[in-house]
Amino acid sequence: MENIISSLEENLKSLYRKAVDADIRINDLKKQGHGKFGHIFKQEDLFSIKANKFMPYLEETAAKILHLKESGDLTSHQDELETVVKQLHLLHKTLAEFKVVV
Repeated sequence: MENIISSLEENLKSLYRKAVDADIRINDLKKQGHGKFGHIFKQEDLFSIKANKFMPYLEETAAKILHLKESGDLTSHQDELETVVKQLHLLHKTLAEFKVVV
């Protein structure tokens, strides 16, 4: 279990700087009159929040990882673990695409 949690936390750490940089870029685009969108992800069931920056999505994922870590038993939280992995994957993918496009 510790290996899985460590891996999730490492993924989160690698996303943090990318999310900060992307949010700064979004702020710059908005100042220039661009970036007129309501939220990053379209009606994704993976996230309960809707935000126009990456950091709130990262924070939601971090909270779920912390909950898994504190639970001490991943077998009873398999669905939540799968959701976190999907969230991390979507964040990695979207941030990589954002970096290429912008």
